Amino acid sequence: MKDNINKVPTGASVLDEVVGGGFPAGSLVAVTGPPGSGKTIFAANWVYNNIEKLGLKGLYVSFVEGRKNFIENMRGLGLNFEKLERAGKFRFLEMITLKEIGIPAIIEQILSEIADMGADILVIDSFSAILQVIEKSYDARILVHTVLSKIVREMGCTTVIIIEKMKAEETYEPTEFLSDHIIHLSKTEVDGALLRCLNILKARGTEVRQPRLAFTLKGGFKVFRPLIMGGLPEPTKRFKLVPHNKEHYSSGIRDLDAMIGTVFRRGCYNLLEFERNVSLTPERLFRVTVSNVLNQGGQVIILPPQGLSALTVWRSLEPYVYEDALKHNLKIVDFKATAVELVEPYVVLFEGRSIREDMICFWNAISELRRQRDKPVFSIVGFDTLEYIYGKDELLKVIGEDLAKTRNFGDVRLNLVRPGCAIAEHLRALADIYLVVREICGAIILQGIKPRTPLLNIELHTDEEGSEIKITPIL
Repeated sequence: MKDNINKVPTGASVLDEVVGGGFPAGSLVAVTGPPGSGKTIFAANWVYNNIEKLGLKGLYVSFVEGRKNFIENMRGLGLNFEKLERAGKFRFLEMITLKEIGIPAIIEQILSEIADMGADILVIDSFSAILQVIEKSYDARILVHTVLSKIVREMGCTTVIIIEKMKAEETYEPTEFLSDHIIHLSKTEVDGALLRCLNILKARGTEVRQPRLAFTLKGGFKVFRPLIMGGLPEPTKRFKLVPHNKEHYSSGIRDLDAMIGTVFRRGCYNLLEFERNVSLTPERLFRVTVSNVLNQGGQVIILPPQGLSALTVWRSLEPYVYEDALKHNLKIVDFKATAVELVEPYVVLFEGRSIREDMICFWNAISELRRQRDKPVFSIVGFDTLEYIYGKDELLKVIGEDLAKTRNFGDVRLNLVRPGCAIAEHLRALADIYLVVREICGAIILQGIKPRTPLLNIELHTDEEGSEIKITPIL
């Protein structure tokens, strides 16, 4: 191992932060999980990135896969191991004929390869395959002792051992007890969509703040940043414009438009539902769409979800919307009982006594905005606010008319509901597009129910041209 390296990065920047910069140099790491959970991709990504970025040399010993398949599969993820082989920085040791070779010969060959190429990092894939063909427990103990004492401790070769394991709480292998780190990968489903999670079960000498993380195998191995680690920070620049067309408004998220299609077409009645554990306030998500509409000359009216005043929404939009658009193209609903004494020109005041009278006020405001520019109006309605003020039964009396006006005038609607909102069932049935916001493993995840999509992680990217929301599917 290079003398100036104390930590070997995990190959995933977020995971590095969680475990204090990576795995200690010269340590033993057990990566466990069921088939298809991403163990091989994790290990391959770890080896590749450390060779490419730190100039280390790596040996990959496989008892389950041939070299040709490994090289081709990893090339599809953007990992060019052939290039590293030609440079003398990587070797793949194919050991599929395990039973015929025998444990002593295997140990000798691995030790020889490490010494010959001067390997700094090693993967054994998988240790479970070895144990399945070892008839004597004595041989297993010899192998574990050799890996730990000679390869890891004496030769200083940081080693990842892959272990097949359906659940984290299953009986521990001897190797796990001796490991410095244990990472368990798992896969499950959320509303029919694949969810991949990483559990840090052991991290010797490291205090782990976020032991459970969501990840994807899309384009390699990527761990999603949780909110407590700065996931989805405040944008430092205006959002990049995503163009509309004559029939629809863009969501302001180019990736989402490409996945779902015309998210906000004329006459649509859509729903964005927030689950109970989501700690992110709704305006942090809808402001990218509102900004995109306003900055391209569109008109917007917002009836904020519960807990947000007109002033709060205005301030959340102010840094990202052109001043003229804020003054002339935006209206926000507030209630007389809670509005500030000096009512701003952008505020539409509700009395809060009759839902019909207040909704007529809302519809009239939409009509006035439409007349000003002769364009469809984009409206956001927090139905949890309406239900709290007027009750579900009163709300049901106007929801049909609200839907009809949106469709007949060709406007664009995004309805919002929060946990415990009884009207949600009706809005789900009426929605053209229905999206759910979840917080999973601390990260913000979006999922399309109508139409069906994978679980989608939401991230903020900022460069010289501006800020943008990117989404990454969990695959």
